[in-house]
Amino acid sequence: MQKIKLDIVGDPVSHSKSPIIHSTVLTGLGLDFEYRRVCVKKGELEDYLAEAQELGINGFSLTMPHKKDIIEFLDFIDDEAMLFGSVNTVKVKDGRLLGYNTDGRGFAQSVFDYGFDFTEKNIVIFGAGGAASTVALKSEMEGAKKITILNRTLSSAESIAKRLKKCKTDVGTLTLDSISEAAHDCDIFINATPLGMSGVSVDFEDFSFFDSLKMGSLVFDLIYNPSETTFLKEAKRRGFDTLNGFGMLIYQGLWADKFFLEMPIDFPVLKEKIEAELKKI
Repeated sequence: MQKIKLDIVGDPVSHSKSPIIHSTVLTGLGLDFEYRRVCVKKGELEDYLAEAQELGINGFSLTMPHKKDIIEFLDFIDDEAMLFGSVNTVKVKDGRLLGYNTDGRGFAQSVFDYGFDFTEKNIVIFGAGGAASTVALKSEMEGAKKITILNRTLSSAESIAKRLKKCKTDVGTLTLDSISEAAHDCDIFINATPLGMSGVSVDFEDFSFFDSLKMGSLVFDLIYNPSETTFLKEAKRRGFDTLNGFGMLIYQGLWADKFFLEMPIDFPVLKEKIEAELKKI
């Protein structure tokens, strides 16, 4: 089998964990490969695509600021990526660019892996950025009964809610009172804001909203650095099941490799290997 050539494309891209994830998978599958980090500034995507074609790149992952900009160049976009309006994985096949989104799949897989599901569940999401949108849309796809989106800017939360067609929705500003109210009948409590992330100076100031959350709920922070935010520490201290963004990160990469390679991938075995490699850093 000829050498597999894959890239991670974005700006910035030096911090990306993708090379570790994909290199572990490709090594574990015994494949000969080359994996590059490629810094591509906004507006320079077309130049990169020409270079990728010349170099015989088999596929590439996309991070900011290209997840939407790539769409106009694609020959195919799968249904999930179309729904999200965002592509993070492109396979090059017979000269055609095939676009996918694996973020939602990674999110859902990490929840399933932890023994929870979305069917007829009430989901509460803090934040209204790209990650929050993906999480909301995927939760609806997986059968959520109600999705509540809380954000400092109400109009951004409303924009996501308008895209949800099958489940009940509610929106509100991100305040202690609104969080506490939404928590009462919540099954999965999700932080999709940067609050508590490494390098971000602000965090939640008051965690008393956990007093309103029913026991048995899953508390999920999409952040994976640090591996346990204050949000998760406070939830765990009160006896809730907690989950960080580590599994979502790994699973979105494994799904990307499934599209890139078009071959069987043992997710549990490779996830364990990736976790071991990421923990080294």
